[in-house]
Amino acid sequence: MLFLFVDGLGLGEALEDLFPLLLELSPRALDATLGVEGLPQSGTGQTTLLTGVNAAKLLGHHQGPFPSPRLRPLLRQSLYAWAKEAGLRVLHANAYRPEYLKRATGGRRLMLSAFAQAALLAGLPLLPLGHSLALPPAFWEDPHGVGARMAALTRSFDLVVLEYWALDLAAHRHPDTLPERFRELSLFLKGFLEEGGTLLLTSDHGNAEEPWHPKHTRNPVPLVYTGKTPFWPQDLVGVFSWLQVIITSKLTKSDRNT
Repeated sequence: MLFLFVDGLGLGEALEDLFPLLLELSPRALDATLGVEGLPQSGTGQTTLLTGVNAAKLLGHHQGPFPSPRLRPLLRQSLYAWAKEAGLRVLHANAYRPEYLKRATGGRRLMLSAFAQAALLAGLPLLPLGHSLALPPAFWEDPHGVGARMAALTRSFDLVVLEYWALDLAAHRHPDTLPERFRELSLFLKGFLEEGGTLLLTSDHGNAEEPWHPKHTRNPVPLVYTGKTPFWPQDLVGVFSWLQVIITSKLTKSDRNT
């Protein structure tokens, strides 16, 4: 299964033109506000997704882009840690430039996303560009082909996680490139789904769905899952426990078929 985390994607009317494929996948709406005033942010939103703990309420405010030191204890008990402790084959599939990792980890503040921090805390490596198990997280020459490759990669693991952060970056700094980023993401998904991959897609906060401004939004975020599920979460807090159920159920079904 691929957990495709798309940074900065909420639900909004502009997606009818920008990202119709998402709407064809019948996304569920997740409340991303965490019951806290202000605009949702990546640090608290991603930490909540990965742990099931409302990080914004814990801090008393939304916080981003990177998790604060107060959130690191939560990230030690993340989805990655749970999956590893359960004996699952887990891959954090983002590829990183060595110079970026040196800069992100060498200063006074750890400038890594919640996903990357959680992976490290669970003992998973952050793989370099060019590694056979890692993918550049965006700006693909052949996004359809990359999606097909990802589908093949997921067959060797119980859980593969990929962060797609280019959409949020474009919405903040290069809004004129948003159509290109949405097209890239659509082609990736088509390549993945055409090869029979099981997809889980969600986000931490809205942004790119309102391309006429560079700020985050309080819009709900999409949740797509192409497998079977006995129930659906209603907000970011509920995603972690829901993931535990569907991953365990999927593995149990696989065991019965072997």
